[in-house]
Amino acid sequence: MRSGVRELMTILGIQEIADEEVGGKAKGLAELTQMGLPVPPAFVIQHAKEDDLPLDLEAHYKAIGGGLVAVRSSAIGEDGEDASFAGQYETVLNVKGIESVRLAIKQCIASLDSTRAQAYKTEQTDVGTVEMCVVVQRMVNARAAGVLFTADPVTGRHDRLVIDAVEGLGEALVSGEATPDHFALNRQNSIVHKDVVHDAQVVSDEEIAALAQGAREASEEIGSHLDMEWAIDKDGSLYWLQARPITTLSSDLNELDTPIPDDHVITRCNVGEMMPGAVCPLTWTTQGRAIEEGMQHMQVEYGGRKAVTEDWTQLNIFYGHWFINLTEGIISSRYVSVNTSETIAQGICGRSVPELKEPEGKKNILRRLWGTAQFLFYCARSGMVLAELEQRFNFMHVRYSDDSVSMERELFGKFHWLVEGSETQLRTTAGGSVMEGIVQGIVSKGKLPATPEQQSEAAKLMAGADYVESAMLVEHLDEVVDFIAAHPQAREKFQQVDSAAALAWLRSDEAGAASICFEGFLQRHGHRGYRELCLREKAWADDPEKLITTMQASIAARFVGDAHPMHHEPVDLKKLPWFLRKILPVAHNAIRRREHNKSILVEITHRLKLGYRHLGDLLVKEGKLPDADLVFFFTRCELGGFVRAPTAEKAAHAIARRKALAFHEKMDFSEISVGKPEPVVWTPSASENEGELVGRPVSRGVVEGLARVAMTVDEAAALQPGEVLIAPITDVGWTPYFSLIAGLATDVGSAVSHGAVIAREYGLPAIVNLRAATKVFKTGDRVRLDADKGVLVRIDDES
Repeated sequence: MRSGVRELMTILGIQEIADEEVGGKAKGLAELTQMGLPVPPAFVIQHAKEDDLPLDLEAHYKAIGGGLVAVRSSAIGEDGEDASFAGQYETVLNVKGIESVRLAIKQCIASLDSTRAQAYKTEQTDVGTVEMCVVVQRMVNARAAGVLFTADPVTGRHDRLVIDAVEGLGEALVSGEATPDHFALNRQNSIVHKDVVHDAQVVSDEEIAALAQGAREASEEIGSHLDMEWAIDKDGSLYWLQARPITTLSSDLNELDTPIPDDHVITRCNVGEMMPGAVCPLTWTTQGRAIEEGMQHMQVEYGGRKAVTEDWTQLNIFYGHWFINLTEGIISSRYVSVNTSETIAQGICGRSVPELKEPEGKKNILRRLWGTAQFLFYCARSGMVLAELEQRFNFMHVRYSDDSVSMERELFGKFHWLVEGSETQLRTTAGGSVMEGIVQGIVSKGKLPATPEQQSEAAKLMAGADYVESAMLVEHLDEVVDFIAAHPQAREKFQQVDSAAALAWLRSDEAGAASICFEGFLQRHGHRGYRELCLREKAWADDPEKLITTMQASIAARFVGDAHPMHHEPVDLKKLPWFLRKILPVAHNAIRRREHNKSILVEITHRLKLGYRHLGDLLVKEGKLPDADLVFFFTRCELGGFVRAPTAEKAAHAIARRKALAFHEKMDFSEISVGKPEPVVWTPSASENEGELVGRPVSRGVVEGLARVAMTVDEAAALQPGEVLIAPITDVGWTPYFSLIAGLATDVGSAVSHGAVIAREYGLPAIVNLRAATKVFKTGDRVRLDADKGVLVRIDDES
């Protein structure tokens, strides 16, 4: 240790810095210099004191060439992994002469105690003592300058390097006085996007390549993604002015991506309805893995697959979003004559997919007939397999523990229940799809694709099933709402108060029979909810306030007389042709099995949700995690290692993954991709610009009204009676709003989607698979939803 003020306040050349404490900026410049990257000559004053500058300051100033210099703060404690202090301390440019240099240094030191720096430090609770060092660096006579990030801090993408460039000094960019040229590069340093302000780029493609190459070398050497400043002088020489960690970055958004060949066709259809949005790592490696094994099991049963493996072949994940691999799915068509690229595309996407080609190597006709028989047998056994699962499920029990190791072991051992539930769900879904296809074929007289009118007629016939689990849920919820609406205190104690107060009243003795009915509903259906297969999402029973919010909207509709009662019309079989009279009851049974199986799968998921939430609480209690929610940001296999040997690094990585999920949730994708999908920025087609979309009608009728675009079930809370709901998808969590709306339009879905089934129960016109409805229309548009023809149109745009 040095002693005395003079010894502590030392000047070091940038090239002399080793392990000394010199602050983030000086350390970054030293590391760049040691790598051999071009850095303007500079020195740093350690532990600078405003009233006592080093005596040899002028000598060091002359040693770097004198003339114009930049004087920058380099505080010890800034530019760390958790807080950068970017822009909080002073930087003074174009300083000339030793007296001006001294004044600029003092200005930097004084900024240590500035109001903005102190406020920032207060917000960053983990920041300790901050001490000032000051860098003096020769100015670059810049033709162009700017900033570079080796990962995009705005989108969170680690596979994007971004560069902003302006003419002259970079200060105009930092201050916001100039709009920069913007470039985004992929991992191969190819420009994938650029916004150029003027006719010509500020920097050439060759200069961009040199910037990217140097930055990647620095990032790899330092071991973290960097925020860097650079300048190119009048002679074309590149200099690096600063390098610091990007403190706001999440974990790699592609960390859990699955490998996929470049020619494989994947889709968000179907799976995007089952699991909308992005998911946490625990959901992917439990629920996603169970579905993957269930889909592989299907191919073992009838599609020529040898065995279920650990590979991800049927289900893929990119940027936290799930995709079905159509190319892997179509492989079964080599063995099954009824499976073709067209039937699989129609079954999963509701339309043809030209990118999906028939696989090579189809087996001979006898082998394919045998495969078809195996497929039909697979579907025919769905009732028996479901009954066996239900019988054993009655004995499923999660044994709770007071230590995290035992609890994790118990939950890991219950994974097989999800696998069995998924296998049975896929079997009952396949059976339902076969029967739906038969009914559709009869209605359309074997002609494909069916017209919108024929699709609507087939949907009406399929809607005639009674005792369907999802429809019974709606009936039970309507009973609860009717009980509440009939109570004399309903308006004052339930509808006009916040959700917490409404719930408290509903669970009090004052609510009477309404309270009993509500608790009965939760006992029967409380395991259901929004995104109900996601382990992190709470079910209605665990967070009933979300359910209360939707019920309040239904109550409001009843008070103004705009509620839509359920409108279930059983099919009169006597009026149908004999072949439909025979096949329709079989199809209705298939629907009942599928919906009942879905409820069992959700209840299995719910029991595991509760177990993992308890595990999170135990990890907090044992001091292994700072908060319980982080348990969902480990993979299923990682958790076992963490509970037995926890580390701060693993906990920090879970926090970074939670940050990544926030970026994932903002991303959107095309419904069909070939190879690895890329997030898309939607641009309207000609027909979309005209405010008219065509989709698949699933519940007949025509309605006009104001549109309500709701991207999430929380946004749907703003629905007003009589509006047309336009949403990406709907699941069981949206159910309470169906008594309020006049019609339904969704971007994705099929005739057996939750929204389609419930819309038919309410007699609401509904169109699914509109693909871009939530983007083309906005809340307040007046629209006509024609579910006889499958058309959603903005009326204002009609001539």
